[in-house]
This record gives sequence, structure tokens and C-alpha cells, in this order.
Amino acid sequence: MFTKGDKILIAVVLFFSVFTLIIFYTYGMDNNPTYAVIEVNGKFFQKISLGSNGPQLKVEVPGILGVSVVEIDKNRVRMLKSPCKDQLCVQQGWVEKGGEMIVCLPNRVVVKIVKEKKDDMDGVSF
Repeated sequence: MFTKGDKILIAVVLFFSVFTLIIFYTYGMDNNPTYAVIEVNGKFFQKISLGSNGPQLKVEVPGILGVSVVEIDKNRVRMLKSPCKDQLCVQQGWVEKGGEMIVCLPNRVVVKIVKEKKDDMDGVSF
């Protein structure tokens, strides 16, 4: 049914398709602004713009147990210090993609990476 040339052509096309999807997933072509949103005890605390020209700073966040320190390095965020016992939030390391978050349950501090959507489409028009 298929010749050897057809099979090679199909394999090459599939390879480049998968390769292209991996590149787009890894690096993305999304130019929408990205923010780090910090919440304490379910309430908004601070919103910081991220990106290749973003800030390098440390933010002290007062929580239930004490002060947590959130470090921001241009386009990534991590929990540098926390007064909680288990330190899972500190061990999580850097987050940088939209939808990722760091949660310190004992101190009730949440850091979310949020991408702003610029398009006007809603669920019905999509």
C-alpha cells in the first residue's frame, strides 16, 4: 500500500510536527504580560510585573506565622524564606510559567504566576 518513500515522508513530517509542538510548548510565542500575584490569607497583597526586563527584588510578605520572603528575578519567582516548619514552599524552587504557584499553607501565603489575556474572545466565540 505505502512505498518506502511514502513511509519516510510520513516519518519526517511527524518528526518535524512533534518537534515544532515541543518548541512552542517550551518557549511559547505568547507575548502577553506575566505577573506574580501574592495573596495572604486569601486576600490580595501585591502584583509584580515579570519579564526579561522585570525587576530583581525581595518582597517581605507578612503571614499568619511571621514574615515570608519572596524573591523575584526578572521572569521567575521563588519563596526564599518562610517561618513554617516543613519549608516545602522554599524547597519548591523557582516558578516561571503561567498557572504555576507556590503555596505556604502554614503561613497562608500564595504566589501565583498569572498571564494576562489581551484578546477579546470569550468562551462562546472560541
